[in-house]
Amino acid sequence: VLRDQGVSVDEIKLYGESENYDALDESFNEDSFSELEAVMTKTRYLEFRRWPVEWGWCRDLQSFIFVFKRHHRIVLERPEYGYATYFFELLDSLPVGWQVMRLVTAMKLTRCGRITLIENKPLSVGEDLSEGEAKVLMQYGWVPNTGLGTMLNYCDRVVHDRKNESDSSEWRSKIGKLLVDAYNGGTIVSASLVEDVIEQD
Repeated sequence: VLRDQGVSVDEIKLYGESENYDALDESFNEDSFSELEAVMTKTRYLEFRRWPVEWGWCRDLQSFIFVFKRHHRIVLERPEYGYATYFFELLDSLPVGWQVMRLVTAMKLTRCGRITLIENKPLSVGEDLSEGEAKVLMQYGWVPNTGLGTMLNYCDRVVHDRKNESDSSEWRSKIGKLLVDAYNGGTIVSASLVEDVIEQD
C-alpha cells in the first residue's frame, strides 16, 4: 500500500526488536491508509522545509511511529487502536531513541492498552501490573500508583471515524493544529530522568 502511494522502502525506519520478522498486521490496509497519509503529509512538508522528521514501522506494536523533533512530539498511528492518532510529548532533555523505546516497551505490555493510556488510571503493583512489569516500567521513569499517560507524557489524540463522516478536513486540520501548538509551546525538562538515563548508559 505504501509503495503504491510513492513511499520508498529507504524512507521507512524500523523500530523495536530487530529479530522480530512478523509481517504487517492484516488490520492495516488501503482503508486505513488515509489516516496514516494525513500524518505523512506533514512529514513531507517539513522535509521540504529541511525540518527532517523520523518515522517508521514498529513491528512490536504493529504501528507507525513519527518523531517530530522541532514540534516536541512523538506520534503513534496504530491500526489496532481504531481510527485515532496519538500524540506524546518529546522531551529535549532525554535521548529520542530512549523515549521511543520507552513508548514501545510500555505499550507492549498486555495490560497497558488504549483505555489505560487515555484514562491515565493509577496502576498498582500486584493488581494492575505484575512485579516484573512494574520493574520494567520503573526503569523508564514510572512511579507506582501513577498512570501510563503520565509516564509517557501523553498529550492528546485525534479521532477520525472515516466510515461515519463525510468530511475529513476537520480531523486533518486538528492534526496540523496539534503539531503547530506543540512547536509554539516549547518543551518540558525532566532532570531526574536525565540522571537515571546517564546512569543506565
